[in-house]
Amino acid sequence: MNIEQELNHKQYLAASSQAKHLRIVAGAGTGKTRTLTYRLAYQILCGINPKKMVAITFTNKAAKEMLTRVEALLEREQVTKTSKPLICTFHAFCYRFLRQEITAISGFDKNFQIADEENTAEIYKSIFKKMPKGDSKDYCKYITSKISSLKTEGIFPMDVTRSDIPMGALYTLDELLFVYQEYQRQLRIQNLLDFDDLLMLTVYLMKSNEQIREHWRQKYDVFLVDEFQDTNSLQYEMVKLFMKKDTSLTVVGDPDQTIYTWRGAKNEIIKDRLQEDFSDLETVVLDENYRSTQNILDVANALIQHNKNRLKKDLIAKSDESGAPVEYFRETDNNQEAYQVARRIQTLIKNGVDYNQIAVIYRSNYLSRALESQLTKFKVPYEVYGGMKFYERAEIKDAISYLRVAINPDDFSFKRILKAPSKGIGDVTLDKAMMMKEQLGEETTLFDVFLSHRDDLSLNKKSKLALDLFFSAYERFLLALQKADSGEAILTAINLYYSETGFLDYVHREDVKNSEKMSFLAASSTSKVDNVNEFLKTISDFFQSDVLSDEGTPVHPTLEEFLIQVALQSDQDALEGQKKVALMTGHVSKGLEFPYVFVTGLNQTIFPTNHAILEHNFEEERRLLYVCMTRAQKQLTLSSFGGRNFMTGDEYHPSMFLKEIPIQQKEPRALETRSPFERYHPYQGSNKPNFSNAQTFLNQHKAAPQATVDNNYHVGDRVIHASFGKGVITKINDKKLTVDFGPEYGIKVLVIGFKAFRKMREDE
Repeated sequence: MNIEQELNHKQYLAASSQAKHLRIVAGAGTGKTRTLTYRLAYQILCGINPKKMVAITFTNKAAKEMLTRVEALLEREQVTKTSKPLICTFHAFCYRFLRQEITAISGFDKNFQIADEENTAEIYKSIFKKMPKGDSKDYCKYITSKISSLKTEGIFPMDVTRSDIPMGALYTLDELLFVYQEYQRQLRIQNLLDFDDLLMLTVYLMKSNEQIREHWRQKYDVFLVDEFQDTNSLQYEMVKLFMKKDTSLTVVGDPDQTIYTWRGAKNEIIKDRLQEDFSDLETVVLDENYRSTQNILDVANALIQHNKNRLKKDLIAKSDESGAPVEYFRETDNNQEAYQVARRIQTLIKNGVDYNQIAVIYRSNYLSRALESQLTKFKVPYEVYGGMKFYERAEIKDAISYLRVAINPDDFSFKRILKAPSKGIGDVTLDKAMMMKEQLGEETTLFDVFLSHRDDLSLNKKSKLALDLFFSAYERFLLALQKADSGEAILTAINLYYSETGFLDYVHREDVKNSEKMSFLAASSTSKVDNVNEFLKTISDFFQSDVLSDEGTPVHPTLEEFLIQVALQSDQDALEGQKKVALMTGHVSKGLEFPYVFVTGLNQTIFPTNHAILEHNFEEERRLLYVCMTRAQKQLTLSSFGGRNFMTGDEYHPSMFLKEIPIQQKEPRALETRSPFERYHPYQGSNKPNFSNAQTFLNQHKAAPQATVDNNYHVGDRVIHASFGKGVITKINDKKLTVDFGPEYGIKVLVIGFKAFRKMREDE
């Protein structure tokens, strides 16, 4: 295999190196996987037995891809091997080892299983119930976080000392030891290991049992470790324990892409400790970038140079193309930022770019909301990677349902309300209510049954009280909407409605339950309360902007129009199977590449995060932004936004990182140059929303529908409904429309003039 002709010079030096200990510093886009694959194949062709080789990766996907590439190279060279190198993750390697050796530890046998998160949480929960201080959220979180940290460092209960207890801790040494020891005891009783145990026990056996250590050291002659910048101390110690004197070690990684220190990764291992442990270490730096243009790399190089004590490395574009300049714009708020991103994407598409060539990257998942909304308006198909679409989250669907019943009390929304929070209505009662609904006529809803006929359902006292609470809050909400004279008043009414119905308390309790569960895992989860607050901000933004009529003129925003907009936002079914724009966080983007990349939300307290600012820990945030930037192949666009934080009122400022890179700073555009949605202020004049109390509202629905903008319907027209989404008119009878809303909602009969739906425009 003439690899010198198939690799660039530095890749060739790395792949063919005879060094016993080799460090390959592989910058973004420099062909890391290709080089490592060729090194594996080259060593096999040089006579090393594949079964004496181990390659450690950080994902199963990467392991599978690497093995496939190695086999393809060997097949091309007509080399047939009866064995294959072992290519797997750290945890998979330890699992294989412990399957054979775990009986050396009292209490375990080779049929042990891996404890999942639910198992772990349940064990911790049972332990904290016995604690004198109870199982309060913070108390549990701090102890389990500390245990996780100790296990990541390979520290067993018997090794914990008073110096391991931080100053001002909520727990004592005795309390920590009790929980840690009891947790390990219960795992052992059930013959379970958690993921930390896989590494800890492997290292323990290799250190403490000479017979086992010598046996396994003879099994392997070559170790290769990919993504070495993400290795923690325990993983590094494990690799060294499996190496005999003449074992070869190759590590591949980029210190500038260390973005998982919060998982225990230690940047200094690849930078410093390798050199200290292996004096003959040879280093090859891959700096020829096959991915990006030089303008993109110049900006990324300039940013990362602000990190201290790093291995010097400047990426150079192999193509010699300068490419388009890196663009930066700043908008007045995050909705305008998203609008500009969507508009630019639309322009790219018109110029022949495919959707799947574009990615939008942001620091945290909640930032996807405004982007999703604007991309939908521009009819840009997208996929959120590593997270659920904002409007698909359960708590957001629940929040929308509370509003939808104020416009149209459909069964689907009301069923969600019965469960969020639970009104104590079980399946038997619900079935009885459905039968009663059918007996009362096709226009009767579940809402009607529980509002006017709940005494016939034989409900218990708790359920009656819960329903009374909801319906009284519901009527107060409609009255408040009737009196509201501004968008702020409507938002206040919605907040009060959510509070009085118990919905906000319910969401908070769900967060507490999840937080308590996750605290047993020393991890964190997305806050449902934060998502509901973001939803309220969406409503606030809507009432501070305009809605355009069919003629394109500004009209006063209404709750009905907001819900229809949301229905349009949520309808992604028609986009299945099509190419889509990728939305993702910076952490998810690692290892990916796209011709066109937007990095959004470059604001102080967002990127870098407020936590990083308080801790004065900017280097990892800078590395994460470096990763985001180096995903771009042809064009990189950066953006930030102004305005104020919806919850704190603090003003947003551009990220400090923008001052570290050679780009032109642009101020927000003047008001007259902004989109038409910005220039109109709602509720000018006397035209305001009009709502009535609950019973009158229902009577209007059935007897006196109000006029809509366009009541001239024809068979085949498309309509959009606040509850059912998009549909097609199949029949018109008197003042009623028969509409097919597809397989999810089926055929519905609508009253012409009712405000919960309208005719769709041609451009929707």
